[in-house]
Amino acid sequence: MIDHNMNKTQLRKEARLSTNVLAKLSKNDSVSMDTLIRICQVFHCDVGDIVEIIDESDYIAVSRRPVGNEQKQFRAAEKTKGYIRK
Repeated sequence: MIDHNMNKTQLRKEARLSTNVLAKLSKNDSVSMDTLIRICQVFHCDVGDIVEIIDESDYIAVSRRPVGNEQKQFRAAEKTKGYIRK
């Protein structure tokens, strides 16, 4: 979006996305392939340019709220749906 001088509202309008889909994208939640195709059409790019597939075997689950120095890892885990890199 930065390369195209576009904000989220402009992307939502140009790609015909709902506010719910935009919220999912902001939270790194799953979205449909149709959504990804619409975004690619706006940016004239390939799906691989906007999607990163992360192998879950590279991460370990976080099942408790960490303390002290673990706070940084916990914040990272929140961004990856409860997983941190091993």
